[in-house]
Amino acid sequence: MKLLANLFIILAPAVVLAAGGEHHDAGIPKAVIYQLINITILIAGIVYFTKDGIVSFFAGRKTAYLEAAQKSAFAREQAEKEFVDIKNKLATLEATREESLQKAKAHADELKKQILGEASDVSKRIRDDAELTVKLEVQRAQKELRSQLLKDSVEAARVVLTKDLGSSDQQKLQKDFINHVGV
Repeated sequence: MKLLANLFIILAPAVVLAAGGEHHDAGIPKAVIYQLINITILIAGIVYFTKDGIVSFFAGRKTAYLEAAQKSAFAREQAEKEFVDIKNKLATLEATREESLQKAKAHADELKKQILGEASDVSKRIRDDAELTVKLEVQRAQKELRSQLLKDSVEAARVVLTKDLGSSDQQKLQKDFINHVGV
């Protein structure tokens, strides 16, 4: 069908020229017949030499198209399955939403209680450590005060003894010291 349409389009100008010219004879001019023969040979040659290539080309295209159609159908089926799975998962999530929220709240309350308990324990331990530190500091300060008081008392006694003690008293103390050391 296409071949005939193409042939008509190619030969139409020759027919128009022949119809508009002088009327020599009632037949088709020889030039048009030669052109028709040449075109017929050209078309026959093209069909003869390219028929196998064209057939194999279109057969390959058909095969590729069918494979692509199968892949497309498979991909569509997979997408539909995934869509159904996602839809089911969303429905499940919506159904268990309240339960999940309650579990999360319960877990948060439990964590809150645990953190408060730990904070209470830590604060008690810090308070106990502070009280112990205060007691130790008070004891150390008392010890230092006693030590300082003893030093000051000894120093005051020495000063008093060096001023008020005479040579006879000093000799008597030395003799008593020697007697006690010797014993």
